[in-house]
Amino acid sequence: MMRNNKGFVLLLTFIFMTILTVFTGALIYMTTADMKNAASQSDDVNLGSLADAGIDRAHREIRDDYLTTTSTGAADLRGADTSLSVSLGSPGNMRYIDTSNAAINADTDQAILRTFDSNYTNTRIMSVEIHVRAARAGAGTGATMQIDYTTDGSTYTIVITQALTTTMTDYSATVAALASWSTMMSSNFRLRAIRTAGDRNINIDAMYLRVNYGIDTLKESWATGSYAVFPISLNGGTIQSITITDEESKVHLNYASQPLLQDLLTNLGVASAAIKATNIVNYRGALLTNPFDSVEELQQVTGITASDYSAVKNYFTVYSFVNSNVYRPTGPRAPVNINTAPFEVLKALFDSLGLEAGDSTSLANDIITFRNSTPFTCFYSSSSATDFYDFVNGISYLTADERNIVLDNCDPSSLIPVSGYAGYNCTTTELCYASGIFYAEALSQLGARKFRVKTLIGNDGSHTFTTYTGDTTASGWRKENFE
Repeated sequence: MMRNNKGFVLLLTFIFMTILTVFTGALIYMTTADMKNAASQSDDVNLGSLADAGIDRAHREIRDDYLTTTSTGAADLRGADTSLSVSLGSPGNMRYIDTSNAAINADTDQAILRTFDSNYTNTRIMSVEIHVRAARAGAGTGATMQIDYTTDGSTYTIVITQALTTTMTDYSATVAALASWSTMMSSNFRLRAIRTAGDRNINIDAMYLRVNYGIDTLKESWATGSYAVFPISLNGGTIQSITITDEESKVHLNYASQPLLQDLLTNLGVASAAIKATNIVNYRGALLTNPFDSVEELQQVTGITASDYSAVKNYFTVYSFVNSNVYRPTGPRAPVNINTAPFEVLKALFDSLGLEAGDSTSLANDIITFRNSTPFTCFYSSSSATDFYDFVNGISYLTADERNIVLDNCDPSSLIPVSGYAGYNCTTTELCYASGIFYAEALSQLGARKFRVKTLIGNDGSHTFTTYTGDTTASGWRKENFE
């Protein structure tokens, strides 16, 4: 009986020890797992912090460029409307710098110019100058010219009082009060020239505004990545890379014309591009009744496959600048930055213009070659060799008619590119020279794990944006994922 009890106790002891061993092992496993999970969560936090530090570095680079204006341009803004002039001889001649003149023949005559070029309204203005090229006719007691301007349509402010010679001369004055696009684009803003002394006629070759502004190009450090050397060691991990891309280099889904959409899809290798471009236009509605709120929404368009979306997603945007001061054709349009747009986008701008075979490809390549040396600074300037106007007119493989077609398409102002030229319809979209919104991407690494953050950053520090003119609900955009 005693031996049986001892055997039973021994069995119970064995069972208890087995249970205790299993429990202890489970406890150790759970503790180890919790520790690993806590460590993993800590790593996740660190990875996110590293990627956010990369985004913050991109933000600082964009902000510094905005504040220091590392690249600049200057453009001559021509006025299209001379209808308010009083007793002025040949008023239309003062819209261009050429050999034809407008004439002030009496003290009661007034040369009045308004409705100025709107190509640059997304640029950061540095200064604005009023310019007048004028001379007096013949000998005699001479002539004194007064140049003034009004912002309300009635009260004029004098900026130049100048006794003229018989030599055609450009007179100018910097006016700080005009350093605002809303002021210069107002229907109440106008320039005026009058004669205040003397008895000689005044010949006016041109009246115009010269705006000095910041531009954005691929030669700046935000684009080249020269602001940092990667990887950057930080907090036990690394920032592997930071990428900054100009949203103005892309085509706006809500404002691109059907021809522009079709040609870009074709250039990106999308099959049935014409049908799919029409589907995009139909999706958003003729009056933007169903605007795209994101590029991802492109996947909802009939016919757009997963492979199509993968091929085109980096060439479209809904956040770039929309110019509401476009005069031809009417209605807002979204320009493309000529200094940052990729080949596929540039070629699409010209594909629908009826140029000879191969000319669109040549023109896009020539633009990229030119800007790699010297970025374009403006559409037109009488004193610049880096304007698009002179560049196009220097291309020998384009006929004179083709040059005018290209220039007309890329200029949304009221004035046609050449004085007296009939003009063409603006088929795709125009060019711009500055950008305000950038796509930023940062990749972090800790051990074998990687984490990527993608977001949008405004050059003024903003993180929320609208996607079409009239949008009252600004929203941000951010994507993140482990790799």
